[in-house]
Amino acid sequence: MEDNNKNHLDKKMLAGGLLIVAGALLFFDTFDLVYFNISHYIFSWKTLMIGIGIVMLSSPERKNTAYVLIGLGILFWLPSIFHYNIRLNQVLWPLVLIGVGALILTRRRIHSSGHSTRTFDGPGGKTSEMDMDYLDDISILGGGNKRVQSNNFKGGRITAIFGGSEFDLKSADISPEGCVIDLFTMFGGSKLIIPEDWRIKSDVFSLFGGFSDKRSIRPSDGDPAKTLVLKGFAMFGGIEVKNY
Repeated sequence: MEDNNKNHLDKKMLAGGLLIVAGALLFFDTFDLVYFNISHYIFSWKTLMIGIGIVMLSSPERKNTAYVLIGLGILFWLPSIFHYNIRLNQVLWPLVLIGVGALILTRRRIHSSGHSTRTFDGPGGKTSEMDMDYLDDISILGGGNKRVQSNNFKGGRITAIFGGSEFDLKSADISPEGCVIDLFTMFGGSKLIIPEDWRIKSDVFSLFGGFSDKRSIRPSDGDPAKTLVLKGFAMFGGIEVKNY
């Protein structure tokens, strides 16, 4: 609880500090104390991306997302600052490839030992059944159906790039220590099927993407111990939760 309060305070301090700096720069610009158009740089979606990324740096679990936002904001500003005659579509795909490669390297597999995987023919095609307490999955240019079985499910990481998978968690029980899934979706999607008595707490940041809660039953007064926490980043992609 103390750590959560500290992170909340850090975010407020960062956001407040950024607003003070922006206001001071605009004040200087009003009296011609700076020699370039400050308002052009402050009131821009590129600067907004950088600002959001800086605020998100206060959350350790969101640092990768923060670095992506800050990096994209800076890269989008470079042609204007240095007067490069480069169009965005000329550099977008090289940057996407570099970013995807860096993401794969940084999202190392965690807790990969001590589990088994079986494959069988299910109603939706091939389904992989996994016995594990931590889910660690990367889908690139593809995906599949995966069922997780665990009496002590603690969460994990899901990465979907130009693809995605469906994860059936109906046979899993949330660990008493809590359950957090960190998702990263870019030009793809991930679907989670959860038990009806689970609660969802979403802390997913979306940029040209979205998080969709399509549960038919949403227990508002259920057991807090059965809360699945979703964190991460969705860009040009989506994350969907169901409980059918």
